Amino acid sequence: MKLLSNVFRRKRAVIFFAAAFMLPLLFVVIVSIDTFLKRQKTTQNLLESNLWFSGRSALNQFEKQFIKIEGKYLNEDYFESLTNGDSLNHSAKPDAFIINQDHYIAYPEIAQDKNSYLLNHSSDWNPNYKKYMDLAEAAELSSRSFSAAIKNYLQSLDFTETDQQKALAIEGLARSYLAGKNFKQAVRYYKLLKNEFCQIENLSGHPYGISAPLQLCAIGSLIKEKVISADSLYASYQKLIDGHWFLSSSSYFFFKTEYESILNNVVEPGDYRYEKKIRFNQFLQTYLIPRFNERSRISRPTILNETKRRYIQTEDSKYLVSYKGMINPDTDNLYYGGICWKLETMIDHLIPVMLASLNEETGLEFGLVNSKTEDILTHEVYQIPEKSLSLEFNEIPLPWTFISIQPEYEKLESEAKIQLIIYGLLVIIIIMLMFFGVFVLLRDINRETETMLLKTEFVHNVSHELKTPLSLIRLYGETLLLKDKLPETNRKEGLQIITKESERLSYMINNILDFSKIEMGRKEFDMKSGNLKEIVMNTLDSYRYHFVKKGFKIVEDFDQDSQIILFDKNAVEGILINLFSNVIKFSFETKSMKVSLKNSSESTCLSIADQGVGIPADELSNIFNRFYRVKSRHDFEARGSGLGLTLVKHVIDAHGWQIDVKSKVNEGSSFSIIIPLNANKEESL
Repeated sequence: MKLLSNVFRRKRAVIFFAAAFMLPLLFVVIVSIDTFLKRQKTTQNLLESNLWFSGRSALNQFEKQFIKIEGKYLNEDYFESLTNGDSLNHSAKPDAFIINQDHYIAYPEIAQDKNSYLLNHSSDWNPNYKKYMDLAEAAELSSRSFSAAIKNYLQSLDFTETDQQKALAIEGLARSYLAGKNFKQAVRYYKLLKNEFCQIENLSGHPYGISAPLQLCAIGSLIKEKVISADSLYASYQKLIDGHWFLSSSSYFFFKTEYESILNNVVEPGDYRYEKKIRFNQFLQTYLIPRFNERSRISRPTILNETKRRYIQTEDSKYLVSYKGMINPDTDNLYYGGICWKLETMIDHLIPVMLASLNEETGLEFGLVNSKTEDILTHEVYQIPEKSLSLEFNEIPLPWTFISIQPEYEKLESEAKIQLIIYGLLVIIIIMLMFFGVFVLLRDINRETETMLLKTEFVHNVSHELKTPLSLIRLYGETLLLKDKLPETNRKEGLQIITKESERLSYMINNILDFSKIEMGRKEFDMKSGNLKEIVMNTLDSYRYHFVKKGFKIVEDFDQDSQIILFDKNAVEGILINLFSNVIKFSFETKSMKVSLKNSSESTCLSIADQGVGIPADELSNIFNRFYRVKSRHDFEARGSGLGLTLVKHVIDAHGWQIDVKSKVNEGSSFSIIIPLNANKEESL
């Protein structure tokens, strides 16, 4: 009956709204239609003629403005100045490139991967240095005699002539000490490479400033000690993404991934300048260089100073590329200098300014329309007006249509003042009636909208929660698969992590399934007598790995005596894991948890307390609502599905227990589950 009442009330509101809107509008239309028809006949021809000529002239002027701006970049002085600066410009400017006559990218330049022959020792090295290096490497790699290798590496240091030779010998010492399990000396020499030879490249072309910190981190994991600080690792990472080292694309992305996997949440999104440079270079290699090569096979070389333009669409974005042939005054060689506009950048920065000047000069309104979807890109309206002119670009290969829009006729007619006043009054009345109708309609659908938003957030948060254990399982699975000689301790640790994360993933999925069963009224509990203390201790032990990993201090306070209680074992484990998970998620500065189980003459009390961020007093009453998540500045760090406490409350109510929550912001929260004595009685068989 309530549903029918809501439908009837909404229907009545819609009818009232439609009548209040249409009747005044119909009256105004009847009164003014004759006047409008007469004015249309006298002005239509004039306006259409003005629209055509002004629109065509505006398009030509628009293209001339763009070509003028383009010319600021396509000149020898601009490209010469670029070679002394960064390859990527400000976001409002195009990216520049230089391609030589052999169709290789001269700018922006990135390092190339080392060929295999570069891994061998140079033939022009000092003979004595090369001799001891060969002996050391033979002892290290073939004989596995690390003491002999260390002796020869130290001897080779006396004959070094360059910093690279010295760095290679020191690297050999570090490797040999590490292989011989003299970790202290290995750390010493890797730190020496990191601090004093950070710009020197090894034979693989990787600077020691990048590779040495990773080696130190690996040693620290091996010996379970901190041999390099997170700040030092982050400093190396920051230099990497800032382009401090000249790397190839494969090396850059390899090291970036390695550092981010170690630093985890320490890394924040930033301006990856060198990465942008690499990606732009890859864009040129993929989409532009093949066209240069193809054209060179079927036609003559590009005429000097003849500007060519290409529209390029990739999977991620759309681009306009302009380039022309030029002569290098120093070498008399031909090269191609060009710029690449990202169309989104043009829409945001360049085109609005150009259209605004045209609007001011002509009195018309101009915009750009997507040729395929007919979406208006640069205008306030969202549909192409009937009184508009659509024109295609002539000289610039843009995927848009240029539109010219005629201003409203009322602006050109002085005798329409009375009608405008009437329209104005009616519009005010109509708007008031519309607001009333919208209020009536939106009041009924507001709750449904909020539910949909909560469900959308739920899907987003659950996706994030599922991604974390899956990433760890994949990481350690690949490590176990690819590293054949992994130490037994590391292999066992990896298997333990995979098992724990699989259990965590399984539990999150069970949470969702349990909630689904609750929503459908199909959730059932298997009540059996059991020892609650034993369940609490076992669950805590199974989850202890996660607390240790996060650096938590756990305090346990259990009574010696334990009572036999009637409960569903899996459901109670679910309560504990949800509460343990919340402790981890919402503890940031002080990481401490106290678990207590106390018996009294009237009840048994299970309490879990932390010293985390706490819950605001005005939100305590909502924490058990489905999909509800406390809003705080830590939202981005502590995601969740919003179902955990809902399931906890449902299980506690089903058992006939009670839950009490005490919390203060920035001081922590305490969840106490109170089990009355009458809930401990076993069911009679």
